[in-house]
Order: sequence, then structure tokens, then C-alpha cells
Amino acid sequence: MKKIAIVGLSVVLSACVSSDYVTDVSSESYREDYKTAKVEQPVVTQQGTTNGISEDNVAKVVNVSPAQQSQMTSMQAKPKPAVAIIPPTAKQQAMNPRYGFTIQVVAVGTQTKVDHFARKLPREDNQPIWENYKVVNGTKWYTVLYGDYATRTDAKAAISELPTEFRSLKPFVKSIDEIKNSQYPTLNKLN
Repeated sequence: MKKIAIVGLSVVLSACVSSDYVTDVSSESYREDYKTAKVEQPVVTQQGTTNGISEDNVAKVVNVSPAQQSQMTSMQAKPKPAVAIIPPTAKQQAMNPRYGFTIQVVAVGTQTKVDHFARKLPREDNQPIWENYKVVNGTKWYTVLYGDYATRTDAKAAISELPTEFRSLKPFVKSIDEIKNSQYPTLNKLN
């Protein structure tokens, strides 16, 4: 506002000083008014249309009594039944094998040594025996793995039950999940 007043004052003063300078100064303001439309009920004609719109596309207004409204809200407010959690079936468990822990008994350089050690491992517990082939620093290694245990603690306890020949090889617990996610994930079952 101050800028307009300063500019306007300078124009008026300059017009007073000069006799041949004529300036028309005018101002204009603009205001736009918006009107809201009045909403009316649709007019239904005899052909089954509403103002040229088929009846399928027209929203219908339904009056609901307070009793019906409270009944509708009580239907919506009913608590959902609790979800029952049931254990997986034997078939589901077979489809989704669990990866636990195993014992790496020995790492050898040939397949014949793998077969030699695998034959000597105890078989009375029905524990699985696997081999895992891998390359470390350019050298081929076969590891002999024994057992499938749910926890690391169970696997450590099983080491103490191995024959003395195997305990002297310093076996250690290894995660089957780590093997499956390694660069060499193949486990070949030997028994």
C-alpha cells in the first residue's frame, strides 16, 4: 500500500510540474462471488430414467428410523471370534523342513576318506550323516557332518557322546542354516 501511495504521489507531483505531461490515473478492483448450487431430489420419469440417467446409476435415499440405526450399529460392533492357533500337521512339517544344527566331524580332501569316516560314525541314533563339498583357498574339501539337532546346546552335548576317535578330531557345532546360505549350500545325505 505504501509503494502505491509513493508511486501515485510522484505521478501527481510530476503532472503538476510539467505542463505538457498528461497522465490518466485509474484504479480498479475485482471481486468474484461464488454461488452454491441447491441440491434437489432426482426427478423420476415414467420410462424408468431420472433426468436422462438410468435408474441403476442413481443413488437411492433411504430413511432409517432410530431403532433401525441402533440395530445396524450393534451389528457392526459385534466382536470377531477369537482365532484358534493350532500346531502344524505332520504333512505340513514334512513340507517345511527345519534347519537346526549339526556337528562337523572332519574335513578331508578325498571322497574315499569321506566314505571311510561316514562308515565309522554311530548309526544307532538314526542321526543323518551328510557330506558338504566346498573349495577353500583353492583347495577342495569334503566335510563330514553328523546329526540334526534343534539347538546348539543339544549338538554340543552330542559331541561328548561321539566315539573317542571322533572326539580327538575336535568336532564342532555348525548351523545348517549357515551351510544352506553359504556359497556351497549342497548337503549330500550319506545314510
